[in-house]
Amino acid sequence: MSIYQGRPRFRISDMRYRVLVESMTEAFDETSGQPTRTWGTFKSSEPASYDEVRGGETFRGSQVEATITAVFTVRYDEDYKPTMRLYHNSRYYHIVFARRVRGYDRYIELHCRNIDNGAIG
Repeated sequence: MSIYQGRPRFRISDMRYRVLVESMTEAFDETSGQPTRTWGTFKSSEPASYDEVRGGETFRGSQVEATITAVFTVRYDEDYKPTMRLYHNSRYYHIVFARRVRGYDRYIELHCRNIDNGAIG
């Protein structure tokens, strides 16, 4: 009889969702000189596991924003950055930070934050 210790082993079958990963590019408008942010596809239909960690409401100025914190586990790629976002289940999730699973370069956990109004950040 085995005793459960720590987190269960990650299995590839847990990656049953498909997410769209977008990266932000910032360009300057030549006429006004103002920066414009656009989103381009970094990876489409990326296999991922999804764990909703917590949700709540935060006050930002005089507005209330609903937030959801989620963790997506995807195949390892060193190019994931906090300037990227994921699209899953009709919601955008902004990457807060990325962490390798168990310290190996096989999978990476993307800790994300969702803001319902679609704000950048």
